Amino acid sequence: MVTPVNYQNVMPKQAQFSRQQRFNWYKQVEQYEKPVKELCQIFDISRKTYYYWYKKDHPWLMSHNYQSTKKQPNIKLTPEVRKFIEEQKLITNYGPLKMRMLAKRRLGIDLSTTIIYRYYRKRGLIRKPQKRTPWYEPMKRAVVVQTPGQAAQIDVKYVWDGVRKFQFSVYDPFTCKYHFTIFETKESKNAIIALENAEKYFGFKISSVQTDNGSEFRSVFHDWLTEHNIRHFFIPKHSPYWNAQVERVHKTIDDEFYLNPLRVWLTAKDWLDYYNYERLHLTLKGLTPHEKYLQSVTIDC
Repeated sequence: MVTPVNYQNVMPKQAQFSRQQRFNWYKQVEQYEKPVKELCQIFDISRKTYYYWYKKDHPWLMSHNYQSTKKQPNIKLTPEVRKFIEEQKLITNYGPLKMRMLAKRRLGIDLSTTIIYRYYRKRGLIRKPQKRTPWYEPMKRAVVVQTPGQAAQIDVKYVWDGVRKFQFSVYDPFTCKYHFTIFETKESKNAIIALENAEKYFGFKISSVQTDNGSEFRSVFHDWLTEHNIRHFFIPKHSPYWNAQVERVHKTIDDEFYLNPLRVWLTAKDWLDYYNYERLHLTLKGLTPHEKYLQSVTIDC
């Protein structure tokens, strides 16, 4: 009985060649366009050996210039790069991807995000995330507004006054009355102040509000609304058109005041009074927001 031969056991192992030797093979074929058969005769190797190593080394063949593994400045972190990363991490708290972009811009090197992350972890540069507030259930259908102060839309707009500031806007969809308060920070407590200021300016109570799920409208602000029996509606995520009216007012104040070189109002407060007491609104059939409010009070009486 003939015993079957296991050819895997009898096949010779591939000889070991240095990377420099192997690179010379590939250079002859790719740069000087020599046939593989002729190359194998010159270097006294088999075609099987050539293709075996070519398959292993192919990812390294990005250029015709050999580079030793000991010199890879675009991957290794030199002392200067480490110092740069630590300094910028403390200033910007960038993640690996943004730090890679910054190193490319400032130092002209292309670092690996994996290398940056490992260095963050080694040096203890990863800051713990802040405590996240709960994510609230969004509204399913639009609120039918029938009275002043119902479903007031609140949003935040960035403004520039020498430094970046935050304009908390409150818009009443029934009367189209609008008010804003500008703060230096974007915090939940500022949303409370903005809403109280708007109530005083409007002259009527706000019974419910409608906001996005931003952090400035959760936590402290949401708890305050609950304590004061003010219903809070959250619009769906990535759907600013649910708050289309307050978003439209932001464009209006940009067009008429912030970005208007011919504006006649000295301050944003002057424009706000004009908007509520003098500016005619097509949605109100030619009335001003204040006239619409007075009309609604008269009808109720």
